Amino acid sequence: MRTGITSAMLALLVVAVLAAVAAACDEQSCAIVISGNLAEKPATRGPELDRADISIGNYLLFTIRTPAAGFTVAERERILYMRLTEIMSNERMDTDRFHITDVRGKPTICVGDHRLVTVYPRDAEAAGCSSEQLARQWLESLQTNLRQVSPVFAAAAPVTYDVAVGGTLLFRLRDTNGYGTLRERGAAVEAQVVNAVSKDGMPAISVRPIGDKHAVYADDERIVTVTCEDARLARLKSSEALAQSWAGNLTNALPVIKAGLPD
Repeated sequence: MRTGITSAMLALLVVAVLAAVAAACDEQSCAIVISGNLAEKPATRGPELDRADISIGNYLLFTIRTPAAGFTVAERERILYMRLTEIMSNERMDTDRFHITDVRGKPTICVGDHRLVTVYPRDAEAAGCSSEQLARQWLESLQTNLRQVSPVFAAAAPVTYDVAVGGTLLFRLRDTNGYGTLRERGAAVEAQVVNAVSKDGMPAISVRPIGDKHAVYADDERIVTVTCEDARLARLKSSEALAQSWAGNLTNALPVIKAGLPD
C-alpha cells in the first residue's frame, strides 16, 4: 500500500514540476532585456504627450495614444525606444522572429527573445478595435518596417531615394512600389524625367488617379506613381496630396531645367 501511495505522489510531483518548468520556459521566451536599470520610470523631456509615433527614420512602426500600467505616454515612448535599441543591436530582423505572446492576459509583441510592447485595453479602445487586432496590426508594421532600418538591411538599401535634377529635388521616393529596391524604382523614374525634359515644348503637368494610387503626368506620359505607402511615410493623408506636391515640384523645375539645356 505504501508503495502505491508513494508512486502516485511521485507521479503528481513530476506533473507539477513539468508544468512549472513549462510555465517558466514560456515566461522566459519573451523577456524584457535591457542594458541598464529600469526599476524607476525613465526620464522624459518636455511636456506630457497626447500621442507618440514610434518611428525610426521615415518608417512609422506604430502609435501610442494612451498611458498604461502606470506609465505616461512619454514614459512609454522612452521605454519603447530603449527596447528597440536592444532589439536592433541583438536580434535578427527575420520575419519569423516577430511573434505575439500572452503576458498576464494581454497580447505582447516580441522580437526573438526580446519583449517589445504589450497592447493594453486602453490602446485598443483608442484605436477602435480589439487588443488582438491592434497587436496584429502593430506586428505586421514591425515585420515590414523595422527590417528596413535594421543595420544589415539599411547598409544595403537606402531608406529614401531622391530624384533630383541640377540640384532641384523633384520626388523623394520611400516605397519600392513593386520594384526590387528603391534604387531600381528611382532609376525608372529618372528615365521618365529625362524623357519629359528632352521633348520640345513645355509639357502640361497633371495628377491622375490609378486605383488607390495617384500618378504625375507630363502631357500623357506617366512620370511617377505615388503610392499610399509613399504618402504615409511622408506623413501626408493621401497619395493624392503627395502627388500634387510632386507635380508642383516638377512644374516649377521644368522651365529651369529646360533653360539650362544646350540649344
